[in-house]
Amino acid sequence: MTGWQLSCANTTCLPFATTTVLNIRICQTACLNQAKCKTATFHQSSSTCDLFSNIPSLNGSLVADMSSVTMLVMAGTRIPPG
Repeated sequence: MTGWQLSCANTTCLPFATTTVLNIRICQTACLNQAKCKTATFHQSSSTCDLFSNIPSLNGSLVADMSSVTMLVMAGTRIPPG
């Protein structure tokens, strides 16, 4: 979802990892390599990647940010399944 980032009012959806990456593909790979990763946000302006494991609902958790891309892991798409 281009132009959106996660923003939560509580601590249950803080990223479990934040890393500096060269591009969005590395951010995607970082998330898919972690079995507990369910959502990743790539910040283009700072080249950082936030990995999230516990996002109860995206309703009300997304805010507009044109320099961010949020990606969701779809169930059943990991090989091997996590």
